[in-house]
Amino acid sequence: MKNLKIKSIFKMNFWVKLGRIKKIFFTCNPNHVFNAHFNKYTFIIAISTLIIFSLILFTSCNTLLPSPDEKIDVGSSLDSKESEITQPKQDDSLPLEEDTEIVEEINIANAKIGAEIIGYIPSFLCANSDNYITITIKNTSDFTWRNKKPSAVRVGYHYFGQDVDYADYDRTTRTELPKSLEPNEQMDIDVLINDITNPGHYIIQIDLVMEGSDNPDNNFWFSSKGIEMIEGLTFFDQCQNKE
Repeated sequence: MKNLKIKSIFKMNFWVKLGRIKKIFFTCNPNHVFNAHFNKYTFIIAISTLIIFSLILFTSCNTLLPSPDEKIDVGSSLDSKESEITQPKQDDSLPLEEDTEIVEEINIANAKIGAEIIGYIPSFLCANSDNYITITIKNTSDFTWRNKKPSAVRVGYHYFGQDVDYADYDRTTRTELPKSLEPNEQMDIDVLINDITNPGHYIIQIDLVMEGSDNPDNNFWFSSKGIEMIEGLTFFDQCQNKE
């Protein structure tokens, strides 16, 4: 009986000591410590990567569209159209009233060509209806601007899509002068803008054009002679129909 009690006490001490050794081993096990640190660093790296990716995505979205205050240089895109700029295309879709009187054409080679175009481009226009922009034009040339053939002067415009692939330089709507304009005379005129039907940001340039002549030298955009245009960035979108 005494020997049995001694054996029982020995077994209890053995298992208690073994349990302490396991506890010490588990606490000091370098693999366990490494796994704990590894999980912590993995979580920190994942969160940091997500924040950096979000910042890059936000910055990229902000730079997709040009700022309305930023002037976009569209001159470089027109190098291949030099001949079209100096000699606008004549088209039956842009009719001009012809003067019934016999008029001597202007000798542009010896004429002084000058103009002032005053106004601004609104920041928003409708893509599904007519838009009218009121501007002031002044004739600083040394000849009368006729409003009938031959060599009639009209108001046109050019447009260049900034976030859409639409552009036109020559074949845009023309606005006729209500009357001929003498040298040093000026007038207000409502310019019709109605060729843009696709929503997006566009550069609009309002320009004067002389056309309707059989003489190629008398068909030109005034900007090709160094006249400053009205230029601005505007957004076109669908507008609700007016009742």
